[in-house]
Amino acid sequence: MKLVGKIALLIFLALNVHASIAYLSKSSIVLGESVVLVVGANGNDIEFPDINDINGFAINSTGMRQNTEIINGNVKKTIEKHYEFLPTKSMDIPSFEVIVDGKKEQTQILHLEVVKATTKNSDFSLKMKVGKSEVMQFEAVPMEVIFKRAANEDVRDLRFAPPKFDNFWVKEGKKTKAYQEGNFIVHKINFFLYPQKSGDFELNPAQVSVGVVSKRRDIFNMLTNQLDWKNVFSNQLSLHVKPLIGTNLYGNFDIKASIDKKTIDSNEGTNLTISITGSGNFDDIEPYVLSINKANVYVDKPDIKTYINNNQIDGKFIQKFSISSNSNFVIPSMKLSYFDSKLKKIVTKITEPISVHVNGIEAEKNVQVSSTIQTKKEIVKVEVINYYYLVSAFIFGVLLTIFIILTLSFIKNRKYKVPTFKNDRDFLKEMLKHRGKSVEIDEQIVALEENIYANGKNKINKKVINNFQ
Repeated sequence: MKLVGKIALLIFLALNVHASIAYLSKSSIVLGESVVLVVGANGNDIEFPDINDINGFAINSTGMRQNTEIINGNVKKTIEKHYEFLPTKSMDIPSFEVIVDGKKEQTQILHLEVVKATTKNSDFSLKMKVGKSEVMQFEAVPMEVIFKRAANEDVRDLRFAPPKFDNFWVKEGKKTKAYQEGNFIVHKINFFLYPQKSGDFELNPAQVSVGVVSKRRDIFNMLTNQLDWKNVFSNQLSLHVKPLIGTNLYGNFDIKASIDKKTIDSNEGTNLTISITGSGNFDDIEPYVLSINKANVYVDKPDIKTYINNNQIDGKFIQKFSISSNSNFVIPSMKLSYFDSKLKKIVTKITEPISVHVNGIEAEKNVQVSSTIQTKKEIVKVEVINYYYLVSAFIFGVLLTIFIILTLSFIKNRKYKVPTFKNDRDFLKEMLKHRGKSVEIDEQIVALEENIYANGKNKINKKVINNFQ
């Protein structure tokens, strides 16, 4: 076609002194190929059009070619300008204005046909496909991209450019090795698309740039290898996404709640684990929030793991809590609502509430009450003695003597030593044994729990425990 265009250009220009003509290097191309628009004119002063794009497709490169003939002293000059571009659809090339020796000329309208690449008309082909074109919002939609290349082509590099997934959350699927199928090498890439909005969507074509080695002769007529790049485009996909109202989870899930201890001491804690298993969009599950009256609750970030199982995403959601309290408490029910992919309706699953009993509460209260009564009795007994001044002086002397002896013994024998622990969890375990004995102990327990379970950065004073060793 390029040769025919040149011949037509020469004949046309030979018959017209001030004429211009345009032709295409190819009137039909395979999607992914570039094409050259050639505009030619015959004259001494030629002004070509400044073309930046053709029907929205940018001009990648331009070039000039000139031919001058002198016949019987007459100079005849023919000039061509080349405009290379990469169209992705069939079109009509518009007419352009060329000024030849001050006279305005118009090129003719041309038609370009762009056909999809297949293994029948090209050494390379790229195809996208999905299992179904009508899906639900938040549903995992498997998509497969298939690239085929001729086995006899010396391909040195492949660069894949996926389509723009606007309004979709994308997860890469299982990777497969290239394999040979007849005269072609087949590459497959899998994705899972999660539509975030409802409506009708168009997925633009994907693209693969293929680096192929071709042999060229240099200026010394020596054969050299050169890497030529060819662009291959896929088909376009259409998806209709139906809205999902009432939840943002789609699939099939199960939820469970469990604790390691249902009975604890007042200086201990229990660990709650929320586990969600099944298939669906696990990454959209929101972290749970737990609040229990008169209890300290610390939560870890959820741990989400997913894996591919045939054409679906299976996974597990794990979230852990640490709970401690001085009184009995109940862990409330946990709820999970999702659109069931099999039942085609919203399903809500709820865990059972869990009661936790705290030992030692009543015993501590009885000890405190008994101690208070005994103290009051002793005070009453002292008050009824008639020898008030004598007894007071005696008691004061005894107490002063005891205080002096204890103080001297403490200074002489006690060696102050801060207790050592392997980590903050061991120190917290020891501190919990002394909960309620002082305000300072209780404050240090709260600070330790924040450091361990909530990534806190509180300063810990380990000396406070020495008073209770």
